[in-house]
Amino acid sequence: MRSIYKYLLIVFAIVLQATLMKYIAILGVKPDALLILVIAFSLLNGTGESITLSLFGGILVDVLFNNAIGFVTISLLIVAYLTGLLSKNVFRESTFVAFVFVFLGTILYNLIMIFSMLLMKYDLNPSYLLNVVIVQSIYNSIITIFVYKYIVRFNSFVKSKKFFFKI
Repeated sequence: MRSIYKYLLIVFAIVLQATLMKYIAILGVKPDALLILVIAFSLLNGTGESITLSLFGGILVDVLFNNAIGFVTISLLIVAYLTGLLSKNVFRESTFVAFVFVFLGTILYNLIMIFSMLLMKYDLNPSYLLNVVIVQSIYNSIITIFVYKYIVRFNSFVKSKKFFFKI
């Protein structure tokens, strides 16, 4: 029941991404707050919880913002699962580890999205997309440097039994 806070944080990240992230775009590329959160929770908690969070966030984004339902959900699920599998033997609270995982996870996420669009016969410019993938990977990783310690604290707060009210 305490994980309701994580679901609320996912909703907050989606709202933040839809409203404020367009104002901090660099070269037309916005950071992906949902992807950063999913990778961070996958690093901290493993595959089980991260799959449910990515499924919730992905379906929410697909239903609210996308024409084709499933692109974001499948991409997030794959990235969350692989991150959870690979995070078993690393120091999970390390900001550098999170930086690397977010960088690689963003590349994988975008490549899955591009592959899905190619399957759906979207008209794509490969050189532009490569630039977007690299810029977004760097951008998400830099943001992770600043927010990961707060995500770690939030995760430990939710895992602790110290609440102001009974859940």
